[in-house]
Amino acid sequence: MQNADGGYASYERVRGGKYLHHLNPAEVFDKIMVECTYPECTTAVLTALARFQRHFPAYRPSDIQRTIYKAVGFVRSRQRPDGSWYGAWVICLTYATYFALQSLEAAGEQYGNSASVRKACLFLLGKQRDDGGWGERHTSCDERRYIQHDVTSQVVNTARAVMALMHAGYPDPVPIQRGLELIRSRQQSSGEWLQEGIEGVFNQTCMIGYPNYKLYFTVMALGAYNARYVPKLKSQAKGIVLSSLGE
Repeated sequence: MQNADGGYASYERVRGGKYLHHLNPAEVFDKIMVECTYPECTTAVLTALARFQRHFPAYRPSDIQRTIYKAVGFVRSRQRPDGSWYGAWVICLTYATYFALQSLEAAGEQYGNSASVRKACLFLLGKQRDDGGWGERHTSCDERRYIQHDVTSQVVNTARAVMALMHAGYPDPVPIQRGLELIRSRQQSSGEWLQEGIEGVFNQTCMIGYPNYKLYFTVMALGAYNARYVPKLKSQAKGIVLSSLGE
């Protein structure tokens, strides 16, 4: 299923040229005449193969490693000059950047050893709002650039941004903690989060609401922080206490 450029499409391999898109009869969907390779489809496959390889290293190692190598090259090639990735299926740059950093982590690249990852972190940190969250508007999909939400941060964008920083191994937990605090502050007494701005898009042009996103991406972000940072912070605090006691 991997294409010549190392990327993956949504349904099948790319079998036609991009000029066929000029024959598109639809009024609302972009790039539907032939398949295209997408960062988010590729990052999903890359993450899955890298994790599979860790558990089953003896199964077709050369084939899997070759596929991973080409996929990583594709992901790097699709990074934009500002450090982000453009996503075609959900809004939009925070979404694709989250998946890209998750997949690069699975392939062994994080903040400490990857210029691409560091560049992506700078992009995300540059979009963090004063309230600690991230809020990307659906018009980012149409204009192919990051557009801040005109009201406030959104919990879905915020959850993806903080998870992206966690996958990147960003060394300073404070920006992540600020984003998580915004998520916690929006949680209702019932345990849910209320519907905010539109979250999804289909084929870059048709906006779609995905109401469950606000429920499970938020929980994923909170759980990821507890798993990744809390043990480290407790260990550091213990070390400080022991040092103060002369041990």
